[in-house]
Amino acid sequence: MSDQNQNNQSSSEYGKQLKGLFGLHTFKNHLERDFFANATVRETLNKENTIDLVIELDCNFGLTESLFYLNNGNWGSFYTSKSKTFKASPFQTALFNLSEENGINVDIAELSINLKDTSIIITKIYNRSVPDQLGNILCHVSENFVHFTKGLTEMPYEIFIPVFEEQEQDVIKSMVSTTKSKTDYFDFWGLYFESNIDSAIYDLKNKSIIDEGDFFLLNQ
Repeated sequence: MSDQNQNNQSSSEYGKQLKGLFGLHTFKNHLERDFFANATVRETLNKENTIDLVIELDCNFGLTESLFYLNNGNWGSFYTSKSKTFKASPFQTALFNLSEENGINVDIAELSINLKDTSIIITKIYNRSVPDQLGNILCHVSENFVHFTKGLTEMPYEIFIPVFEEQEQDVIKSMVSTTKSKTDYFDFWGLYFESNIDSAIYDLKNKSIIDEGDFFLLNQ
């Protein structure tokens, strides 16, 4: 078979996958159970022959309550409340099973957790970055809660994770660059407050809100 015919066959197969992944309904049910949420899942095919999912989780409670559940070990089930030791979460396991059932790599391009008082939007920066780091990211949300809410005086209505300095823009255009690592999730976040027209930048290392400056959102 010629390379052209193989490419056409491959495109046809991926086109069929985009009509509906096998087991997607079961995966969606896992998300809704583990995060106490209503889940919406959309599929896209990227250039690496990976099906990327865009997921929205709509939760009927606020950030404070979600962090309470998280720290008790039963929101996402990333670790046990006693040991605080991370483990393979049900989310990771369900995504792995979805990939295995369909014979194609399934990844998360973007995950939005929509709470009553804020939305947390987490974007893929390398392969498997969202499922692998989600528990760690949410723990950092908990640890930095007092600081990014301006001493508990104002809740941002959107939190974008991560944002990058402008000079890095060319490096991350590929969205899955091997030069990116899990630490990039824990440098800078974008915040939107009702009191500000423009976004603010939260510096995790210094636990402070800084001017927007030369930063950009990855999903812009």
